[in-house]
Amino acid sequence: MKSAKLTYHESFPETPVSGRAGAKWIGWVKQTNISGQRMRPKSVQHPFLSQRKLWCLLEVHFDGVDLRFAMPQELDHFIDVLSRNPLPSGRSLAPECPVGRPNKHWLSRLPAKAKPWKFRQRLCSYLMDCPETAKLREFYRSEPIQFDFPGVFNSFLEAHKAM
Repeated sequence: MKSAKLTYHESFPETPVSGRAGAKWIGWVKQTNISGQRMRPKSVQHPFLSQRKLWCLLEVHFDGVDLRFAMPQELDHFIDVLSRNPLPSGRSLAPECPVGRPNKHWLSRLPAKAKPWKFRQRLCSYLMDCPETAKLREFYRSEPIQFDFPGVFNSFLEAHKAM
């Protein structure tokens, strides 16, 4: 059975693919004291989460596999990875995990029945042709999602180097 529906949310609807598609929760800002000396960068809530008043969530049910996408970038990343044959390893998708297999990556959490090549071909085809997918893309087209914000860095090290 195949179905897809769109829902709208006032806060960012986090999905398993969000972090890999560019969503940020914590940002870092430079700090100086009263005399102008540099201090350690400060951790703040990333402005990514509050850039919109309304977020769109695409929920897809495809032959017993449930998927959620909050941004077109998530959908593009998901289709890109699943359309590869053979399916890429977790280590190649998560180079920041130097030892072992990255168990928290969304691909490792995907149900086993969603990993065969024929199933992935059908799923990717459905996601590309689904009218709700086009509506999700249209929702964000007029006001694109912003990933870079002036003065806010994505890591402590980036903020520290910028000082």
